[in-house]
Amino acid sequence: MSTKNVYVSESDLPLFDRAAELAGGMSAAVVLGLRLYVAQQDRQRKDTEVKTIELEVDDGAVAGVKRFSGRQILRWSRQEGPRSRTARVYKTARGQYAVYLREDPNWAALSSPDDDSPVWEDPALGRGEWWKRGPRELRVFATIEEMVGELPDDLVATIRSAGDRPAVEDLDI
Repeated sequence: MSTKNVYVSESDLPLFDRAAELAGGMSAAVVLGLRLYVAQQDRQRKDTEVKTIELEVDDGAVAGVKRFSGRQILRWSRQEGPRSRTARVYKTARGQYAVYLREDPNWAALSSPDDDSPVWEDPALGRGEWWKRGPRELRVFATIEEMVGELPDDLVATIRSAGDRPAVEDLDI
């Protein structure tokens, strides 16, 4: 059996004594504590790790796939009558912001049980184009400030607020 020395400050001795008492010995307490610590760190790394992202985008009439490394930091959506605009925002491996924008039919508005819904009065419904998938694009920005005027104001504000939050928030509840 191998031996490891752990040096403990005088102020931490009561904590070590209590842990040893609860675990049935110092060795068991240290091993349990290390297992918990490693599991927590593994969970955090998994949630914040950079992954390969693949997105379908339109280049005129041609659809293609864009691939990059990053992690998703938020999903945003806005319903505009019979249409729905969504954005997924990623922080790339190089620290930039990749914003995936798409426009789709707003099926929730059309399936409203309210027959008097104002969405039914939208002239776009009569043209028959509302149900088609809209454009899908990927925009890359080095900073949030570059997004101002390029993206909807409420999306930029949401990205700003997401930047202030940690990727993973550990709750002691």
